[in-house]
Amino acid sequence: MAVSLPDRADNSAAAAGRASRDHPNRGTGGLLLAGWCAVAVGIAAGDGRGPWPLPFIVIGWAAVLLAVGTQAGRGALANRIRARMSRTPTTAWTALAVVVAVGVALRPRYYAAGPWADISDLLGVTAGLLTAASVLRWQHPPAGPRWAAARWLVSPACFWPIVGLATGAGIAMVLAAPQPRIDVFHLLQVSGRGLVEGSDMYRQQWARSRADYPVRGLFDVYPYLPGTTLALVPFRLGLGDVRYGLLLALVLAAMTVRRAARGALTEGVGIPAALPLVILVFPGSMYALQQSWTEPLLIACLAGMVWAVASGRTRWAIVLFAAALASKQHMALLVPIAAAWPAFGPRRAFASVGIAVAVVLPWVLAGPSDFWHDAVMTNLRYPVRGDSLSVPGVLAHAGVTTGFAPMAVALGFAYWLAWRVRVDAAGFCAGAAAVLLTLDVMNKQSYFNHYTLPMALLVMTLALGSGSGSELGTGTGG
Repeated sequence: MAVSLPDRADNSAAAAGRASRDHPNRGTGGLLLAGWCAVAVGIAAGDGRGPWPLPFIVIGWAAVLLAVGTQAGRGALANRIRARMSRTPTTAWTALAVVVAVGVALRPRYYAAGPWADISDLLGVTAGLLTAASVLRWQHPPAGPRWAAARWLVSPACFWPIVGLATGAGIAMVLAAPQPRIDVFHLLQVSGRGLVEGSDMYRQQWARSRADYPVRGLFDVYPYLPGTTLALVPFRLGLGDVRYGLLLALVLAAMTVRRAARGALTEGVGIPAALPLVILVFPGSMYALQQSWTEPLLIACLAGMVWAVASGRTRWAIVLFAAALASKQHMALLVPIAAAWPAFGPRRAFASVGIAVAVVLPWVLAGPSDFWHDAVMTNLRYPVRGDSLSVPGVLAHAGVTTGFAPMAVALGFAYWLAWRVRVDAAGFCAGAAAVLLTLDVMNKQSYFNHYTLPMALLVMTLALGSGSGSELGTGTGG
């Protein structure tokens, strides 16, 4: 795919036109940035619940599909869009910085309280503002000795202090909300403890009785695949809280993306040094951590998979993709995209599926009906909810039921786009983002956490599409 980023050095119309002629794939980075920003605004505006923030989500979805479709296209219209977007890089990067800066200031506490919540706010807002400032400063690089601090802000050296601030904010948030009243936290905590006691997570309940259960929600249902608890159990046993594992997963994901794109993370080249940090400091990141949502595990696995392929460690890539497949059911949607990626291919995709099946199989054999009820039918039988941040959720207010057909058509179109840009690592990430974002927009129940995965994939696309870190090509267009 070779998604090309807007070049901040080419600010004039003449330079933009020259860039478009010299690099026919240049220009879609602006659309991807616009898509990320719109989705970020949508999930932050209503804490991931509909219906009124949905227009932002739909705009972001359309921008992403247009970016992927334009990148694959070779017609006059596609060339005009690329040329147009190549003339607006500053606007796109500025929008990213503004959304991050404003988003980190909107920090819903919900179950967090006390001094630790204040510390989390202070560290998290500082990390977000530094990230936004780094992106803004990158557009206008400082010169002269008196600008040493500003030069540090746009250099790769800014990465680790901001990671430290964000990590501190996450730890403080966990301490500030030791017992969040959400079913995800309790089912992960109890299933982790039960795993070492020999309990079957698909037969467990999360309290002695419903009267003792402090939340409304799933009481005796484990809706994930077992890889989720397997990955988090060390943090449950060692630190007492699975959320430390989720925080570490996001940190590792940001580090991995930075490493994969390190050739572009030098001052004045390719992308802002702070771009990988957006995976860690996106609007509402501490809110997501507080709620124990498990998308960070998937983000870390996919980031590691992409880096492993790019660095020639394909066996690790197989294992990491298998870990994602064994953690959440909808990761199966990425199998065709991984198989179509030439550097990964169908043989490795099949191997990952085999490993994932081997991980899940013991629970299937131990209780087929329990596994089927919790991991399959519970998800399929979810009703359409009016607070879902999705098209079916909004239409439900008008008494309109869409059924599965619109989703199938939309997913088919997204897969077609993903097939056309399958040539490289950036194309895999862009195609995966398009498919998962389409799923979220058209699903019965989609909320804040569901959108964070395609958002992370968009950041990975931008980083890998800068001409570094992966076996970037020129796009197939076929």
